[in-house]
Amino acid sequence: MIKKLCLCLITLSLLAISIIYENKPPKLNKVDLPPISYEQTTVVLPLDGRPPCTKFVSDLGLLASVKVILPPNELLGNYTEPAQRTILMNWLNNNIKNADGAIISSDLLIHGGLVGSRLPVGTFDDENGFLNYLETLHKDNPAKSLNVYSIIPRLLIADQLVPDSWWQWHLMRWAALQDIQDTFGDPLSFKELQRFVDEIPPEIIDKYTALYRNNSNFNHRLLDTAVKNNIDMLIIGQDDGQPFGLPNLNRNRALFYLEHNELLEKYHTTRGADELGCLILAADRNRKWQYSPKIFVEYSSPRVADITMPFMSCSVGETVNEKIAIIGGKSVSDPLQADFILYVHCGNDATVNLKEKANHLKALILGQTPVALVDLAANYDIKETIFPHLINNNTPLVRLAAFAGWNTVSNSVGTAVAQASIFTGQKLRLSERDIPSLYALNLQFNLDRFFDDWVYQKAMHYKLSKLLKIREMDPYALDYDTLKVSKFIKNEIQVYKTTLFYDNLCRYPFYSDETNDYYLSSIDIDISLPWERIFEVGLTTETTFGTRSRAD
Repeated sequence: MIKKLCLCLITLSLLAISIIYENKPPKLNKVDLPPISYEQTTVVLPLDGRPPCTKFVSDLGLLASVKVILPPNELLGNYTEPAQRTILMNWLNNNIKNADGAIISSDLLIHGGLVGSRLPVGTFDDENGFLNYLETLHKDNPAKSLNVYSIIPRLLIADQLVPDSWWQWHLMRWAALQDIQDTFGDPLSFKELQRFVDEIPPEIIDKYTALYRNNSNFNHRLLDTAVKNNIDMLIIGQDDGQPFGLPNLNRNRALFYLEHNELLEKYHTTRGADELGCLILAADRNRKWQYSPKIFVEYSSPRVADITMPFMSCSVGETVNEKIAIIGGKSVSDPLQADFILYVHCGNDATVNLKEKANHLKALILGQTPVALVDLAANYDIKETIFPHLINNNTPLVRLAAFAGWNTVSNSVGTAVAQASIFTGQKLRLSERDIPSLYALNLQFNLDRFFDDWVYQKAMHYKLSKLLKIREMDPYALDYDTLKVSKFIKNEIQVYKTTLFYDNLCRYPFYSDETNDYYLSSIDIDISLPWERIFEVGLTTETTFGTRSRAD
């Protein structure tokens, strides 16, 4: 296996070398693009220490003229190790004094993070402590913008939760039938539900019933506290789910509260968790800029809007509409009237005509309206994505306004909508001097997504997981092998980087003005594993840029 892998890497290296010679980058004049000046400072208490909850928000802050202050990473816990909640509250008290506002995850301060919310780690007293803390924080900082998000946990029946894991299938079916019964009142589903209630030990049913009953009660108390203290924005997100299940009941109850109290202009529910920090940042900026982006949504085929992708409890179209509402955007029917086009592709093993779809998408990207691309695969298979076909048909990928395809529909659409909203909003308001820097920062965020979402998640992850298992290594518990595996990932991703850079990224200008074309002139990629598992990577690109006179 190792010999085959080495041979594969050598082959890819030779291919990369040939591409370098065939696609020499243009001769450029080196340019140092200054950073965009900060207009405000925001303190962020993230959901946990993973990059989507921390680095994504910080990087989009640079794009949005916002200085994002994050806690020291050692305070944010590590996988099953919860964050240091009391210390983080004190840290926020100290840092908000010199900031304009804060984005706060309730789950970080109650449960120590997303994983802790599924167990749960926090108690009723911890929940009350957080609500009291939020009131005090508002009272002590009345002029600060406070934005909060809270997550309805997924139904986690993990292997280590014996005896729960013995009843995993029964519990999942029981949870789905509870939702079906509540929604439809179907006599047949009620009969099946009673059969599962009789089979599953009552103490296990009581545990999961209590988890969602307590979460629902907390959501209502959080909403009451937000209204009472005029919290600027509140989102109740729903972690990974299924079309039917107990988490859906809690989201519907929270949505009913918002509708009944006419709060939907300010507070939201949505499917998703990891992307909510990015969405709140974008929504906050749009509110301050008085910018309501007009968005033309196009799906790679008519069926895409109606399908339900893995780990989602609703259709793709419903998810898209939720994210647009959160940032204060408006859907429009004419792409020429839009601030940006949101192009959504969700491939599966039945997807056809990808080459044709890619040619159409290329035409959109070459047009006048910026394009944000969401590129997903139901089976997490690279062959189902549209990205390789964009490379093959010489689409200038550097011109994308946003790109995402890193996990679920909710995560990816939320990230892409947040990025494109910030980017297009800044284009309308920044000075001409800052526009090249804006394009460069936006490209750098896209580069992270290209190499993380597509190269690592789609091209490498499955093969790496398989290799580790062959070597009797647990992909979710690397322990002392973490550093060795991260070095392996970094070495392999360099080959993809060289190939993609010389075959596409360096060949097209990412921005042009009256006198110069601006190009990407080099990329360096650093890789780390934030937790001792391969599910996600910490990926950072370092870039340099150059210009070429348009008179040449």
